[in-house]
Amino acid sequence: MFITPHTSAAIWVSTKVSDPFLAFIFSLLSHFILDMVPHGDDNLAEDKKGKEKFLYLLNVASIDMVVSCALVYFYVISHQGINHWVLFWAVFGAWLPDLAWIVIESFRLTSLYWYIVYHAKLHNIFSWQYSIVYGVPFQILVTLTLVKISF
Repeated sequence: MFITPHTSAAIWVSTKVSDPFLAFIFSLLSHFILDMVPHGDDNLAEDKKGKEKFLYLLNVASIDMVVSCALVYFYVISHQGINHWVLFWAVFGAWLPDLAWIVIESFRLTSLYWYIVYHAKLHNIFSWQYSIVYGVPFQILVTLTLVKISF
């Protein structure tokens, strides 16, 4: 799942709790729950190889991060009196599982590959998948729904 739906879930969590630790835990859990739902991006860039695939995925991830940061920014400027620490830890908790995956893969931390196996199993907990054609609209719908109930 792209990071944007996870970010919108973190924003929603930050509206429901006032403790930064709980915001972190609930957002971390929300990440894994959202990842269990088939989301249609498992085969993203499957037709590309090597450097072309890396650059394509880097471009997609960059756009995803810009949209996620924009969501947080617009939430902060439109809500006076929010607890910035709660929001920070909620967003960090929502992003941590994917950040950990990237760090483990990038630095080839073989002693932590169990985490990648665990995370991948959550992505495939249901035996059915669907294409990106359905996955992107689904993720947009999840994001918009969570933004709507948060703002």
